[in-house]
Amino acid sequence: MPRITIEWFNTRSDGQRRELARRITEVMVEVAAVKADAVTIRFDEFDQHLFARGGVIAAESAPHS
Repeated sequence: MPRITIEWFNTRSDGQRRELARRITEVMVEVAAVKADAVTIRFDEFDQHLFARGGVIAAESAPHS
């Protein structure tokens, strides 16, 4: 049972999450020879105000994807 975790800012749409989940699942089925219903994907999303890189809060720096 593959478990995949995606960590990113909470700036993505439901449509982006759905598309990514669909495509990642397709690749796991093809490459790892598992059934689609065995693939679990968890989106860990966090606010840009709760993340810093290089001493700078992400929300205060350049736009992030």
